[in-house]
Amino acid sequence: MTTISPTRVSMYDFLYQDTKPLVSLLADAAMLSLPQARLAMDGSLQAIISALLAYQQRHQGQALSKKLFGRSAVKELRQYNSMNFATLNATLYHRHDAADAIFHDNTRVSKASEYIAAQIDATAPQVQILLTTLCVIVLRELAILVEYSQLDHDELNKWFALQPQFLSKARFIEFDTKLAFNESVDGSDETQTTLSAEDSIEKESISSTETHLLSTEQLTDTPPAFDSYWYEFAAFKPEQIDPVQDVQLATGNYLKAIGRSAENTQKGKHNDLLMFAPMTAIGLPHQSWLLQLAKISEIYLQRNRLRITSEPINAPKPPLVSLGLIGSHSGNHDNTPTTLSEKPIEYEASVPLWKNPVILLIILVIGVLGILATIKYQTQKSKGAILVTEDVLEERQQQDVAIVMVDEDTAADKKSKAE
Repeated sequence: MTTISPTRVSMYDFLYQDTKPLVSLLADAAMLSLPQARLAMDGSLQAIISALLAYQQRHQGQALSKKLFGRSAVKELRQYNSMNFATLNATLYHRHDAADAIFHDNTRVSKASEYIAAQIDATAPQVQILLTTLCVIVLRELAILVEYSQLDHDELNKWFALQPQFLSKARFIEFDTKLAFNESVDGSDETQTTLSAEDSIEKESISSTETHLLSTEQLTDTPPAFDSYWYEFAAFKPEQIDPVQDVQLATGNYLKAIGRSAENTQKGKHNDLLMFAPMTAIGLPHQSWLLQLAKISEIYLQRNRLRITSEPINAPKPPLVSLGLIGSHSGNHDNTPTTLSEKPIEYEASVPLWKNPVILLIILVIGVLGILATIKYQTQKSKGAILVTEDVLEERQQQDVAIVMVDEDTAADKKSKAE
């Protein structure tokens, strides 16, 4: 049985990991240092996600999909499959339009830029360049993820409804506790080494600035704690969602629903079933579309599509996920279903019309029948023309015969006069 982290369906975690390669590129565009750019990106992602959650809360998934993910700027940017100066120029061209669509007006963009700039000791115009540029990239990445996962409007609404729990303070409490424990252990180890006062002062003076700008948690895979100020800023009201039932119970019901009991798993030696791992303050339903979204998100992050490189010759294919096969890396490659109910659910790309054998056969039959009808019509038409021609010729060849009665006396008189 394969487990996957619930954070794979978190927009905040996904975008935090996905945009890591852009730090240097955005720092150069906004004329910020690398630590300033990293902190500005964290604040910008929080602001953008809050604005998107508020947008979905007001307009729902259909408007979100059409008016934001389906914008011309997003479609144009999706033509690029890597990040470089050409991609950055296209992004900078559409940044104001995308930012206004997410935040509704430029005043909010300026206010958000000022709030972030005050935290990183930078100017608001610098942060605004980074914030608006990130708006286009966020819309592009989420649009690709939604399309690859084939989410409909109802599933899109459910996905957005799950996001506030990934941003709650309760999620980061345990991480902060573990971080403090690790730092205390490291501190106890350091006390065993003797350092001179001058060396410690020098070390503190060198690393004080970096420690202030880049904390330990920001160097790990877990994003920094979410600032609840952005909820108020975006006028978003998170709904209270009760966590799902106990993970073990939910897993048992899920296995029973799809026909895989514990005995079945042991007999068939199936350990490729995908499920969400337990996580503090996070409760996710075990639904196929959500598991598919999680796995596609993981594959997309592994591809590192936003790395700074030249444009590839061939665009990468969308990841296709089979819920019966995605756990094959766990060590068991026996994917033969033991029962019909265990048959893997495969998500394949739709076959083009011109490759569909049924449609091709129908077109072929219609074409043959049409050709035969045309030949028959032309044959009958030519036979009719030949018959008409023969009738006309026959009429022309017939001669009129006239019988004239001549009197014998009159004929004799005419002969004598002629003599």
